[in-house]
Amino acid sequence: MRARLPLVASLAAPQSRRVAQHSLQSHILIGTPAASRSDPDFFAMLVGNQVLGGGGFASRLTTEVREKRGFAYSVFSSVQPWLERGPFQIALQTRKDQADEALAVVRGVLDEFLAKGPTDVELGNARRNLINGFPLRIDTNREVLDLIAMIGFYDLPPDWLTQWTKQIERVNRDDVVRAFRRLDPERMVTVVVGAPDESAVPNPNPAASPPRLR
Repeated sequence: MRARLPLVASLAAPQSRRVAQHSLQSHILIGTPAASRSDPDFFAMLVGNQVLGGGGFASRLTTEVREKRGFAYSVFSSVQPWLERGPFQIALQTRKDQADEALAVVRGVLDEFLAKGPTDVELGNARRNLINGFPLRIDTNREVLDLIAMIGFYDLPPDWLTQWTKQIERVNRDDVVRAFRRLDPERMVTVVVGAPDESAVPNPNPAASPPRLR
């Protein structure tokens, strides 16, 4: 029997770390523990994340941060389900002189999504996008084998693959709202590498490049 991994505890209060870096850009990452692969809210988080920042140009973060304001070329959110709670995160890179403004926009988009959830149109588009893209995840023997291995590793039901699209279809707006309200902004960590102000702490490894966030 596999030993259980230790649970990652949620923070009691938000934390922020600003790291000095000789760079023209600030690299921003916001995160918190979210869901495990077997979590009942996994599919709701998957659909909700597609609306928030996982759906490319159709996502709210890309619309508000890139399209409307031009703060970043790439901004995204992701949910990474593991054996225990994996991270939910939002990441972007932006010019150092506009990092704080970009961060404020990201937090505003996140707060609104956590409070109200997706619209019916956004929800329908997200479900269709995920379902229509699913065949591309199983169109080679290697991909099918990888998914079968994942089912074994995470101890998922044997019919997990055949039930995947049905689970996505069942997700409604209330499911997304309930799932995402577990992600409390007051318990998230924010890291800014290449921070724009003098409060940033020195980089412990200044010779290293800024961390890749994706």
